[in-house]
Amino acid sequence: MTVSEDASRNDTRSAGDASGDERILLAVRSTRDRELLAELLDAYEIIVWERGREGEREDGDGGDGNDISLPEFDLCIVDMATYSTVADALAERKADAGDRFVPVLLTVAQDEQAVAARRLDDVPDDVLSVPAPSAVIRSRVDSLLQTRRQSLQLALYRSAMDSATVGITITEADDDQPLTYVNDAFEEMTGYDRSEVIGRNCRFLQGDETESKPVETLHGAIEAGENAAVSLTNYRKDGTPFWNELKISPVYEDGDLTHFVGFQTDATVRHALKNQLVHETQTLKQLFETSPVGIAVLNDDGVIVRANEVAQEVLGLRRSVVLGQPYDAPEWDLVDARGEPLDRDDLPFDRVRETGETVTNFEHGIGVPEERRWVVVNAAPLTGSDGEHVGVITAIEDVTAQKQQERERERLLDLFDQSQKIASVGAWEVDTQNDAVLFTSGLAELLGVDSGTVFDLSEAFSFYHPEDEPLVRAAFERLVETGEEQSVECRLEMAGGEMRWVNVRGVATQETDAPVFRGTVQDITDRKARSRELERYERIVETTGDPIYTLDDNLRFVLANSATADLLGRDSDDLVGEHVSTVFGERHSQALLESIASLLAGDSAEETIETVVADRNGTERQFQTTIAAKSSEDEFDGIVCVSRDVTDLHEHERRLSVLDRVIRHNLRNKMNIAQAHAEMVLEGTDDDGVRESAAAIERATSELLSLAETARKFSAALDPDVTERVQPQNIADCVRNVVEGARLSYPAATISVGAPESAYAWAHSTFELAVNELVDNAVVYGGDEVEIELSVAADASPEQVVIRVADNGPGIPPLERESLMSGRESPLQHTNGLGLWFVRWTVTNSNGSMDIVDNEPNGTVIELRLPKA
Repeated sequence: MTVSEDASRNDTRSAGDASGDERILLAVRSTRDRELLAELLDAYEIIVWERGREGEREDGDGGDGNDISLPEFDLCIVDMATYSTVADALAERKADAGDRFVPVLLTVAQDEQAVAARRLDDVPDDVLSVPAPSAVIRSRVDSLLQTRRQSLQLALYRSAMDSATVGITITEADDDQPLTYVNDAFEEMTGYDRSEVIGRNCRFLQGDETESKPVETLHGAIEAGENAAVSLTNYRKDGTPFWNELKISPVYEDGDLTHFVGFQTDATVRHALKNQLVHETQTLKQLFETSPVGIAVLNDDGVIVRANEVAQEVLGLRRSVVLGQPYDAPEWDLVDARGEPLDRDDLPFDRVRETGETVTNFEHGIGVPEERRWVVVNAAPLTGSDGEHVGVITAIEDVTAQKQQERERERLLDLFDQSQKIASVGAWEVDTQNDAVLFTSGLAELLGVDSGTVFDLSEAFSFYHPEDEPLVRAAFERLVETGEEQSVECRLEMAGGEMRWVNVRGVATQETDAPVFRGTVQDITDRKARSRELERYERIVETTGDPIYTLDDNLRFVLANSATADLLGRDSDDLVGEHVSTVFGERHSQALLESIASLLAGDSAEETIETVVADRNGTERQFQTTIAAKSSEDEFDGIVCVSRDVTDLHEHERRLSVLDRVIRHNLRNKMNIAQAHAEMVLEGTDDDGVRESAAAIERATSELLSLAETARKFSAALDPDVTERVQPQNIADCVRNVVEGARLSYPAATISVGAPESAYAWAHSTFELAVNELVDNAVVYGGDEVEIELSVAADASPEQVVIRVADNGPGIPPLERESLMSGRESPLQHTNGLGLWFVRWTVTNSNGSMDIVDNEPNGTVIELRLPKA
């Protein structure tokens, strides 16, 4: 191969868009060709590759199998003589580059073109027949390098988008706006992998709590091809909600809308902080009003602009009088510690305003009607958002009682220090010279007596249980005789009669003239109770019929109860140390691992799985296992598993489901047939007796069909253990919805409702149907012109919301009422329908109650009580 000589003689201009940073690798055997190409492409950095250079390793026979190492390059020009040597290395380089284009230009002589067409693979991106004019060579090189620059730019853009901290999506504008691109941040934010979302519309992120208004805004913007920015609730793959601040922008090409670009930001924390700010503001307001310390805010002129109730009490004036008064107003007489009048300049307000520093523990007296009080004032500057001083906030504490008790506190200071060293609950001191016993406030509170009361030794011993008093006396006598520390556990009788377990300790302290005996009384009732509770739990675990076992962090048995050993036909001790997979199988082990991952992620405090395990006879049984993590010093230390054999339960449920479906289907079909025949008889006979019988058949079939429909509507209320159907609901809205529909269905009836704007309670999902059933029942039995009054009371009880449905109909028969309230039927005590039963089950499933009483002068009042939410 020979490059045309005019490459250097006839055209000496440099490449139009050449960059001195771009590297061209010349893998050309002919030295002359390399020189001509280097001269022609002098605008680029030229790297020459020759066989045996650049660190490549050749095998012993010099044939195939060379391990070629190529330097970094932006374009490789290779000829046919060298191509076979570097082809594999070039292919590997192109594969490693991914989206980045690595161009290879192959030069072939005229007589090599046919061979190249038959034998070459897809490594070369362009084939140049040489000799060729310099313009052609330069044009080919420029074109390939331009393509590489574009690919690098695109790779940079993609990398930037992939690594962006906000979610970025691209959707098509046509059809259903399917996703064509999502970046890493989107995957991390939503929990979905690219393969799961490409080709889908983004609405899969929406859920039950997604607001309709922002969704409508997005739809409008998409239809109009405009920008939009909304904040809405979306759901991650695992079902957890998050706040998504979404912005979309249209992409136009040649005036046509082709795509939309979306930017998603997880604003969950921001929304939480906003809600927290609102909550903290409300909390601060509440703290201001409920603070046991008086708080007053003064403006820059020293006028009180805000004060809580305690400040009003300390200052001895009504709040309406306090507000607007200067702190040194004549209504109260301010004096210093000596009783001398205080100057305004000495008050904390002026000192804070002048220095800008906080003043603490400023004590002074204040004269209020008929008494003098002593207060301690702490004052701090208030500044605006610009840092400018706008006032002073003061905390005013009435310390009159504290000053009166100051000497007493000093006398008890040593006792307090000693008691803190020994115990943290309560302390005592005995003066053996006069048998006087002094209690600290902590011990006085424990005993239920006034703090500071002095008892004699006999009275102090009387607080102990009669059976334990001799034990305590003996320990105290040993303390006096030996001076050695004593400790005893015993029972203590409170002033109110309550019995508490305590640990009593005593030590001797040598004073100047005589020893003083001090000690502590520590309440250990809870510890005793926990110990007994632990023993009780151990007995329960050991005697329960359900398998209970614990596994360490490597899923090896630590403990197993008798039920677990009986299930497997093994000894409990033999199971210790075995891996759960060898005992219950790989599927059970894998399910446990997945539950542990969810527990460690904080998704829930416990997980429940269902797996199939083999018992001691090899029979496969279906078990439902509840898993909870156990921890040691906040580190994962294994799991506790409680299993229950649900094989028979599931089979029973499946059979009941089939039976229920068949009965309801057959009942409906047979009743429809009977009803049709009754109608045919009515239409085909003039015999009054026959017509009366046919009408009775038609009424009976209608009632049976209505009964079946009621059972179908309330089927969700039949299961007493479906807790996920019980959710907080605005009961007032539910009742108003029922009344609105009932007025349309029964225009002749008088239906009224009294309910607050909102009254939230925990209620089953069938609650609104239950209230509707009560209204329907009142109309059916009371006639079209019945009067029905519904009410909702949220303030009737601190823990319940009360719903009342009253009518003036004929009332519910006593036997039927007794059956409903007892919760069961008998041959002599039963109801005529399912409606009221379903109401009762709905309320029961909501952890509520139902009561039926007579209405005066006639009718029935049904009262439902639900727990407040």
